[in-house]
Amino acid sequence: MTIIVTVEAFVGILFGSMCGAILFAKVARIQSFAQVIFSDPIVIRYGSGVVTESDDASDDGSSSLDTDIVHIQCPVLEFRICNRLNSTKGGEIIDASLNIVASIDASQACVTVRNATKRRRRGRKGKKRGPRQRGPVRQKDLHPNDANPKATPPVPPYDVAPVIKRNSSEDSLQSLAKNNGAVQSVGKTHQAFDEDPTGHLVPKRIFSKLEIESPDHPFFKRVWMVRHTLNHYSPLLKTHARELVKQNNGYWPIELNSHEGVRGAIHFDQILVSLSGTSNADANSVYGQKVYDFIDMNVGYRFVNQLYRDPMDGSLRVDNDLVNDVLEQSGGGGEPFQREDGEKMNMNEMFVL
Repeated sequence: MTIIVTVEAFVGILFGSMCGAILFAKVARIQSFAQVIFSDPIVIRYGSGVVTESDDASDDGSSSLDTDIVHIQCPVLEFRICNRLNSTKGGEIIDASLNIVASIDASQACVTVRNATKRRRRGRKGKKRGPRQRGPVRQKDLHPNDANPKATPPVPPYDVAPVIKRNSSEDSLQSLAKNNGAVQSVGKTHQAFDEDPTGHLVPKRIFSKLEIESPDHPFFKRVWMVRHTLNHYSPLLKTHARELVKQNNGYWPIELNSHEGVRGAIHFDQILVSLSGTSNADANSVYGQKVYDFIDMNVGYRFVNQLYRDPMDGSLRVDNDLVNDVLEQSGGGGEPFQREDGEKMNMNEMFVL
């Protein structure tokens, strides 16, 4: 039996195969997107808006135990992620994890961050090797006065350097990070990249990883509130604010306890957020991403609650329309959303209650 395939039929088969491959790639790409909603604004709570369970704070943000020293908690940067499939069975994301990196101009980064990137480059290129160690000491290599091994213990030859144990206190930055719960690896936390060697068109960028309270979520179903504390370990703080926090024993300085002071103490160009996990519905890997600019930051506000009880069956639901809605923090102090000239600011479709 002979099968004759014409040119038109062959071209039709190729065209159908190509269309099928393209359609399959498009569907696979859509399925790999995580069905999540990132909030458009970033809010920063400071002073009285920062509520901690460990400290008894008064309404003005100071500790009631000490009247001489004002202890103000460091501001907290927040944004949230909402799962679109929160009411769908199997819509959860298993083993979800967040990776948050801040893009900072190297010329405006604090001294600690710049020194960390330089230390990492010197550690790769300028690492010196110690003297080469020889094998066991032979009898002829001993000093002439020590010919009799029973008289005195053998002495190593003069050209062999003694082995010096490395003191762990030399790595002051690493030991300080371990003792204070900060970033464990400085080299992996701050990385500098130079796109333009001349430096005229594109300045050198420093990408610093931000530490958050809960970077992993084992069962992401409804809302995920992401928090980053702006303490003296945060790469988002400028040099003067970092030094003031250090001098104040880790507490926020009172001279910066205002929306102008908080905004003036923070610098970043972009915050890059990457989410990855596994879909509970089909066990496929899903991911999502969001880029925040400095203009998306709103000081002195907090997010409204998205959760509510369904009056019909009493189940817990999420109102996705409230993902961008904010409310002024407890105690007030929110920055105005209107300039001095009366022109309204662009708040990226954010609604303030």
